[in-house]
Amino acid sequence: MTDESSLRRLFWVGVAGVAVAMLGGVFGAHDGSVWRMPRALDARVEAALQRANMPGLDVRMQGQRAIVSGIVETEEDVEAARQATLTAAGAGGAWAGGITSVDVSGVSAGVFERPYAWSVRRDGNRVRLNGAVPSETSRERLMETARASFPNAEAIDEMRVVGGAPSSTFTDVARQAIIELVNLRNGQVRIVDNQIAVIGDGDGEVVDALQHRYASPPPPFRARLDLTIDGLDIANPELQGLDLRSGRAETCAQAFDRLLDGNVISFASGSAAIDPSSRRLLNSLASVALRCDRFTIEVSGHTDNQGARELNMTLSEARAEAVAAYLASQGVSRARLRAQGFGPDRPRAPNTTPSGQAQNRRIDFSVSG
Repeated sequence: MTDESSLRRLFWVGVAGVAVAMLGGVFGAHDGSVWRMPRALDARVEAALQRANMPGLDVRMQGQRAIVSGIVETEEDVEAARQATLTAAGAGGAWAGGITSVDVSGVSAGVFERPYAWSVRRDGNRVRLNGAVPSETSRERLMETARASFPNAEAIDEMRVVGGAPSSTFTDVARQAIIELVNLRNGQVRIVDNQIAVIGDGDGEVVDALQHRYASPPPPFRARLDLTIDGLDIANPELQGLDLRSGRAETCAQAFDRLLDGNVISFASGSAAIDPSSRRLLNSLASVALRCDRFTIEVSGHTDNQGARELNMTLSEARAEAVAAYLASQGVSRARLRAQGFGPDRPRAPNTTPSGQAQNRRIDFSVSG
């Protein structure tokens, strides 16, 4: 009798052990567990779509079911997106932690846009959302966030649904940008491809919080903050006293001149490749351009008179284009940038001395309304 009781106890202990193991498999601290599964699958799907060259599709997880929406380039890509999502985490099933089904009813072939640019801007008692978004679902979520974040302002929808977003996390990154804008006295946030640019003015505590928030943005995004603290530009003391947010075109031109006073953008000899030593100056120039691209900004390249004029014309234009491309990569509106090369035709100093020739090899900026 004692042996029979012992066997029964051992049986139930075994059953209990199996139950605990099963519960651990479902609820434990691993990616296949119920509470971590949607987050883990989200990351797997994002990586799979990135590999399939479809990084801009929106993905929402409902347990192990994926809902995908957005724009692809061809009808065949709709099925390719479904397959990439379905196999993102293996064969699937509750224990494997995989995708069990994929809804691609929100995916369609359509127009792609490059660069992929979106922005949110506080404009008095209005909040303007402008630019490219990956899906109607994305548009709706962003408008909901704007209305909730600015209940006393009118949220204006100037967005368009096009393909080409840099990541499936685009909508979440843009929603966070709207929320962060609430704490600034004025400003805007732009996303151009994978570059986030935050522009505006706030107190020291707000600026510190934003710097912390955007110190490590989610891949593949990178961020730059061009913020003033109570109107003061701490990063660029040369610009103190200039109102770049609402000033005239002449004020913006003056800001470019101040930064270039005694400084030049350097290039590799005979090339349009920007020398790395000029990166800090370019970043300061981008700060001005970001605040001033409500105007047209002309980037002009110039050379000395050494060598053939035709080659100098080509080189000066290529260098101007390189600088304009860098500014655009930092979030400056590409539509507001004009690049032009003048070769040796507009010398600043006589070309009779090495010093004069060096002064003539330069990049200039002009600003017009």
